[in-house]
Amino acid sequence: MSACAEIIAIGSELCYGRIYDTNSFWIADQLTQLGVAVQRITCVPDKIEEICSVFEESLKRKPDFIISTGGLGPTFDDLTIEALSRVTQREIMTDREILKSMAKRRGAKIEELPQNLVKMARTLKEATCLANPLGWAPVTIINSGKTMIIALPGPPREMKACFNEHVAPIISRRTRYRSLARRVIVKMFESRVSVLTSRIMQEIPTVYMKPLVGEYNHERGLPIEIMVFAINEEECKAKMKKAIESLRSLIGEKGGMLELL
Repeated sequence: MSACAEIIAIGSELCYGRIYDTNSFWIADQLTQLGVAVQRITCVPDKIEEICSVFEESLKRKPDFIISTGGLGPTFDDLTIEALSRVTQREIMTDREILKSMAKRRGAKIEELPQNLVKMARTLKEATCLANPLGWAPVTIINSGKTMIIALPGPPREMKACFNEHVAPIISRRTRYRSLARRVIVKMFESRVSVLTSRIMQEIPTVYMKPLVGEYNHERGLPIEIMVFAINEEECKAKMKKAIESLRSLIGEKGGMLELL
């Protein structure tokens, strides 16, 4: 893999189990499709010390990307910008262009904007601040050494819109890889098939196979998730075909069967 990332989901409601962390699941899927290997997903409550600690620990591992969601709103417990200011030692500032965009959308003057919107226009000195196409809290992007930190808003619709419009193009320019996923069903127990999938992963670089034991069905069989990574879609398809054919051949030698989904 040419690039790696860590995802940080910020919000006490996530840690309390009151809200599902659908953002991290979605972002991980998008990053994987763009050829980025997600190394960690972390949930952290709305506590400044905890948020700073998570960012600091992540930066020590030097991933290519750290993508956070949440904590960019106008309330007292929205602390992502404060945490990033401490961690990167950069001054908090208000982005004038974001204020202009907000004022234009409201049909008002900048001086007439309510304080909750003004607070959401904050970013860091020397950071890139990009307008939210669906909401108010913008995207803040900071380079810290080899790592690009991307702070996204928490509401899922806004997060997805910001990722698709701003983040995906940036990542596409920095990574060389793409990915393709496919699922097959095999008539074989996991204890026997895992030996075969491990062999294929060793023989074909950037192929990942995972027997989904939790979804095993006595009548249907064992699902296997197959992912391949390559420099373009055509090579992904070729590598996927090779991986499936190799698995089918090895399973057939053991008396098993493989079915495409």
